Amino acid sequence: MANEAPDPRTFKSWEDAFQYPIPVVRKLEQQLRSNADENREKLRSLVGASYRSLLDTAETIIDMEARMEQVESKLARVGQNCNSRNLERITGNAVKMDTHKRSRGGEWLTTETDLERYTFASQLAVLRNCPVVMTRLMKSGSSYLLIAKVLVISRLLHKALSQSMSKPPIVDQLWERLLSVRRKLLRRIDKCLASTTGDTSTLVESMCAYALATSSTPTDVLQHFHKIRMEKITASLQHGDELAKHGISALRLCIQTCQDTQAIFPRRLAESLAKLKSLPLVKDSEVRGLYELNLDVHDRWIGDEARNYTPWPRHDELQRSEAERILHQWSRQAIAAFLKGIKTALGKDDRLKEVASLRQELIETWILSGSRMAGVKSANVLDDLRDTINSHLESIIRSRTQYLENVVSELTRMLESGTSAKAHTSLSLWSTVPKPADLSNGAQAFKSRILNTHQGRDASVIDIVSTFDKWMDSVLEVKSIAKSMKEARWDDTFADDVGDDDDDDFGDSKQILLSHDDPRLLEEVTQEALSEALKNLGKSFNQIVQHLAGASEDGGVQQACFVLRVMREIGERIPKLRLQDKATPLATPFTTELSKPLHGALGRQIVQPSTKAYKKSLAAATKASSKSHILWEGNPVLPAQPTPSAFRFLQDLNKSMAGYGSDLWAPSGVKVLKTLACEQLPPVLMENMDAISKIGSEKPTQEIKDDADAEAQPKLNGETDTTHPSPATAMQDLKDQKLKQALFDMLYIHRFVGEAGKSDDAIERLARSMAAENSLDESSMARLRKNAADYAKKTYLLFALLA
Repeated sequence: MANEAPDPRTFKSWEDAFQYPIPVVRKLEQQLRSNADENREKLRSLVGASYRSLLDTAETIIDMEARMEQVESKLARVGQNCNSRNLERITGNAVKMDTHKRSRGGEWLTTETDLERYTFASQLAVLRNCPVVMTRLMKSGSSYLLIAKVLVISRLLHKALSQSMSKPPIVDQLWERLLSVRRKLLRRIDKCLASTTGDTSTLVESMCAYALATSSTPTDVLQHFHKIRMEKITASLQHGDELAKHGISALRLCIQTCQDTQAIFPRRLAESLAKLKSLPLVKDSEVRGLYELNLDVHDRWIGDEARNYTPWPRHDELQRSEAERILHQWSRQAIAAFLKGIKTALGKDDRLKEVASLRQELIETWILSGSRMAGVKSANVLDDLRDTINSHLESIIRSRTQYLENVVSELTRMLESGTSAKAHTSLSLWSTVPKPADLSNGAQAFKSRILNTHQGRDASVIDIVSTFDKWMDSVLEVKSIAKSMKEARWDDTFADDVGDDDDDDFGDSKQILLSHDDPRLLEEVTQEALSEALKNLGKSFNQIVQHLAGASEDGGVQQACFVLRVMREIGERIPKLRLQDKATPLATPFTTELSKPLHGALGRQIVQPSTKAYKKSLAAATKASSKSHILWEGNPVLPAQPTPSAFRFLQDLNKSMAGYGSDLWAPSGVKVLKTLACEQLPPVLMENMDAISKIGSEKPTQEIKDDADAEAQPKLNGETDTTHPSPATAMQDLKDQKLKQALFDMLYIHRFVGEAGKSDDAIERLARSMAAENSLDESSMARLRKNAADYAKKTYLLFALLA
């Protein structure tokens, strides 16, 4: 009993529950949960009943609203018919009729004059209101067929009034208004016929209205319908913007027109025209419901012709075979006009992506629905579409590749304006960027500045390269287009939409035609156009190079450096002009032979001053004494390091090369400079060797004599050193020393300016000749070569541009 749970609903607060043992508390929890579930179910049932009641109420409200709208429209109609003006007119007419009746003693229209007078009045009243009611119906968007019926009635009334002997001028004025309204009606009908948004019944009704308003036969209606659609197709393709949108709508209009023609002509139009013969127009309920015409009053007075006129269109004039023949003829003309319009419109659009997108959508639209277009063969139209768009894509690509001439034009402009002739300042990489440099975004600006400085890319070079990059991006846009064309899966996409017969009509697989042949042709044309453009680029640069090749002044050399940098930058980008990653790169027009004249002009500007300075230095060194032989090595001793003049010559060369920019000295440029040095140095070296050879035969200078006398001075104790050579011998030794040192310098310089692996250049031949003339044995010559090579290895980093 201790565990029996009390009723938790009797508790005053939640603390009362915890006065009991734990088992009792658990039972209390279960009771509370059970009570909560029961209350939830009760609440759900109550809400469900209320929700259903609310739904019934909402439906009742909606039904009441619909009925109220009907009541309001009827009351509005009653109000229009019961306006004060109508009531006064009806009352006045009634009073007049009553007065006339009483004056005649109850007799009606006993004379022909009265009949004519009332007939004239009724005809004029109805005719006067016809333009009003037709305008109102067009503004309210009413049926064009109803307006056409009113137009026919007005035409009959005008004919009757025109034949009257006392025709008032207002008749002609009313006719002018009717003609204006008729033109508006026909324009509205044409707009409806050109539209594809309406349903077939609307089209049929508009065609009946056109036939009634213009007294046309079904053949005339069909030809007019085709004419309107053809004009709409042509007009759609004349829009300058949104070519894809209007091109697709034009093609769909061609297909839709064929479908509408097959659905309407001849049976459905004939049935609709035949219904017009069922009763006179004045008896038509819709016509009699036009309150402005007041036909309930004027019906008996408007004349027999207007009252009894029943349309009699030749509904059976057009046979099915003739309709099919007209449709087939129009289909061929429409497709031809469409293709011509597409070609003309494409001629104004040079956007590759938009044209490629148009190709995709046009072909997709045609494959899905083109087989439903009678009179044309789907495969032929598909081929025409492909040929038209592919031809334009090819023309865009060829046109874009020709824009490469802009690079040459910009380059020529800079050369002529002198922008590129400004001296290039070779900045130190450490002073390129100021201390508070912008290092945000991964220090892109900092790294770009470093690379541009190292590569000699000044503002002029960057402008030319940017022009080339824009051109390259515009051409390589075809890469993504060709890729998307290849990835399209036409056979899979339309397998369920196109029957086997249609597939057979296409001949080869659509997948092969559209996703293999077309992109392959596009790539071939692009590669061919690129090759031609690069070939022309090479010819243009060749003319520029030939013009700058003979430049000797500093400005001309700076222009040569500018062109070399441009050629290098563009040449590095040409391998990227590939539509496929595994394709063979295009041949660059910037060959070594093309840049050789520019390197020659630059090399002459560097080698000639350095050679002249070296010549002066050699002349001074020949006349001066030197104790460098005390540093010679080996047995017999031979030179192991060059003279300062030789070292300074190489240093001047390297410094001058760096002054124009270290980025210019590609292997081909260094080779040209070394060739020039090998051509200009031998005469200087030969002259120096000749000067040294004459030391013993000519009167020695005071410095040489002092040097020789120092060798022949007596000892301190007054005795003569018999081992000391005589002045003549000393002079000969001095001559031999200078010859060996000159030969070493020659070999050392040759290590830097001579061509590797070439042992028969002018310097090498001169070295062998001088060694033979001075009886220098092979072992000594070999040691000199080895010493020169060893010292070159120690110092090559000092002359890195020559190494």
